[in-house]
Amino acid sequence: MIRKLAAGLVLLLSGSELASQSAGHPGILPRPTGGFGIGRVTYHWVDSSRAKFLDARAAPRRELMVDVWYPAGRGIGGPRAAYLPGIACVRHALGDSVLRRQFAPAYAAVASGLLQTHASEGAAATCPANGCPVLIFSHGGGVDRSFYTSQYEDLASHGYVVAAIAHAYDTHLVVFPDGRAVGAAPAFRDTLPVDTALSLWRRELERELRDQAQVRRLIGVEAADIRFVIDQLAHYARDARRRAPLARKLDLTRIGAFGHSAGGEAAALACQVDARLEACLNQDGVMNNLPFVRDASGRTMNQPFMYIGRIADSRKPQLSDQELASMEMTRAELDSLFRALAAGQDDLLSDIPGGAYRVRLEVPGVTHMSFSDEPLVEGAGDSVKTANARLALAMIRTYTRAFFDKSLLGRTETPLDRAVAFDSAFVAVERFGRPAARPRQ
Repeated sequence: MIRKLAAGLVLLLSGSELASQSAGHPGILPRPTGGFGIGRVTYHWVDSSRAKFLDARAAPRRELMVDVWYPAGRGIGGPRAAYLPGIACVRHALGDSVLRRQFAPAYAAVASGLLQTHASEGAAATCPANGCPVLIFSHGGGVDRSFYTSQYEDLASHGYVVAAIAHAYDTHLVVFPDGRAVGAAPAFRDTLPVDTALSLWRRELERELRDQAQVRRLIGVEAADIRFVIDQLAHYARDARRRAPLARKLDLTRIGAFGHSAGGEAAALACQVDARLEACLNQDGVMNNLPFVRDASGRTMNQPFMYIGRIADSRKPQLSDQELASMEMTRAELDSLFRALAAGQDDLLSDIPGGAYRVRLEVPGVTHMSFSDEPLVEGAGDSVKTANARLALAMIRTYTRAFFDKSLLGRTETPLDRAVAFDSAFVAVERFGRPAARPRQ
């Protein structure tokens, strides 16, 4: 099924998604669209069964910081959670010049702590008797977990608990409770020589495949992080004495995972190896045009899956004859390559027993980082950039929630099932197989 929605139609989203302003700093973060308030609590967890990072020789001690966002009562009091936790340590570790480049033109608001979220630290959680559904989020490579706050908040405002992992050594910077600040590790590029007898583009392809093998190792580590966080949440949910506010508030029979870029592939891999996950979503993360790879036996995954990306990514680049010549590639070879890539993704998605969706967006100015808050921060004060960033996030938040509403909550009338339109934008929704809808609870 393919549904294409023409540009120019306007959906009045609940909560005035596109027109809202942030209470913490007007004009940067959009308001959540759900009916719940939001709480946040941060945990420091240590996995003593694994090494620090891609090093089997290191002592087993994999440390993670995890922000948990959850539904709370409306009008809750308490201090608002800072957008960037541990800002004093961050400024000391990075220096103001780096922060200025990273957060300009919102640097002053970030550095002073004035840029706040819509969440209250440690607020009492509000969940039904059977608990709130749980989502685990994995960030893109080198990106700070805070840069996806708009997504976490919107899901929490609609009743989801979202555990956002800071994958130590693959995030911009993570600050631990004792004040240690750990940045991203150097890229693990392959240094083995490449056969010089190969043509230029085939040598580059071989080097790229080797680099991808290193990325696959990283994705494996982060999929294990996701599984470890599920373990920890299960322990905390059962501990009514010491683990407020989440004690006995989680429905661990309804767990999903999602992520951006490499984090989206990590979420998919976690689904492949952990049956506790009921659904997985990849946001704009592909390698060789695949949002995940089959396992060694050729299996995909049993759970419902969704890939959401940009329409521009699916189009073949228009290369000149000179560019093709410099790549030592013929136009026929290029055409054959892109046909194979397109067919590979379709075949993969069609072979998922639980069914799959592919949602592709076309928004003015959309980029790979439009799935994060980065365009909002960089566009602060620019009405056009801000409007485009808000529109992209509105679409991403709408379809992300629709997928989990369907696959975890059993809802049948979602934007995946009916026409939803956005101003100045275009969306294509494709269904592969028959995506399973969980019985309504």
